[in-house]
Amino acid sequence: MSSRYDVIVVGGGPAGASTAICCAELGLRVALLEKGAPNRHKPCGGVLPWVASDIIESIIGEAIPERVYSNPATLGLHYTPPSGKANSGEMRGYKIHNIHRDKFDQWLRDLAVDAQVDVMYNTRFTLFEESRNLRVHADSAKGPLSLGTKYVVGADGVRSSVRGCLKRQAQTPVMLVGQETWPLTGDFRDFFYGLFREEISPIYAYAIPKDETLIIGLGVKPRESPNLDEALVRFRAWLSQEFAFKPDTRLEREVWAIPFGYFEPGQDNVVMVGDAAGLCNPLSGEGIRLGIESGEVASSAIAAAESGKSLIDTFNSEISGMADMVRGTYDFACGLDDKGREQFVLEELSRGTMRT
Repeated sequence: MSSRYDVIVVGGGPAGASTAICCAELGLRVALLEKGAPNRHKPCGGVLPWVASDIIESIIGEAIPERVYSNPATLGLHYTPPSGKANSGEMRGYKIHNIHRDKFDQWLRDLAVDAQVDVMYNTRFTLFEESRNLRVHADSAKGPLSLGTKYVVGADGVRSSVRGCLKRQAQTPVMLVGQETWPLTGDFRDFFYGLFREEISPIYAYAIPKDETLIIGLGVKPRESPNLDEALVRFRAWLSQEFAFKPDTRLEREVWAIPFGYFEPGQDNVVMVGDAAGLCNPLSGEGIRLGIESGEVASSAIAAAESGKSLIDTFNSEISGMADMVRGTYDFACGLDDKGREQFVLEELSRGTMRT
């Protein structure tokens, strides 16, 4: 293990692991700092858009292995508008991957090791210092670390410590996600259920059959009504009314935050990817695909920087389409009332293709 690297990636989720793999494939010396242990748990609904498998294989060079998938491995997409199940329906021809997020993340980190990345578990980034070159400081299980590098990639999530060190948008707008796991009951088939109703969530709610359980979740804005507990009570009641769901024995409850209405590319030789950059679909909460794609863009920008170009200018130019999609989706989602949500579902079901 070296004390000097070309690239140090902070955060071992999909965005960080894919960045590390892509940079290593460029012949760069790469370290990946992961604050958790191997196989650490990551709260997540665990679904991927169908196109993500092709994108991942194109970027990473490996197909998603069968061991990563849940049962059922494939889901359709079902939308329920504010008026309820009577006006809900299935998106024609649309498929979604149903995965175990913990296994998926570990698979990517293992691929990073195969690519000769130094993956450092139980290592928490603390700060970086800017001089002629960057110096990254971290706390590891073996004590403090001080590592030199040319480039830092912040892939450490919505509460990014790397972004905080830039002193730009250290406090960012988020959506709180509450998720519960219950035994599978009710009138649910092999679909990802997207449900829209203002008294439940200002943006979205979901239900996912997974390994004989039903995962339900929703997003709320912090310090606004309804709060997370109220929203989940209302959601369970709505699912019971519309889908004969029986919430008798809750198996698990988790709460986390996702980006909601910001984009931060980084500055100088520090670039942000995935949730740390704000790259998450505001209408669905899906960020894995965007994290992996932004990791590839970051590696491309680093390659350009090695040739004398500006890292951030190159990154901004190459990520602009993704950032514009996130901003546009945010504006669209925030502009809907229940009448607009009803119309959105009607239009999507009649068209049979999903808005992106």
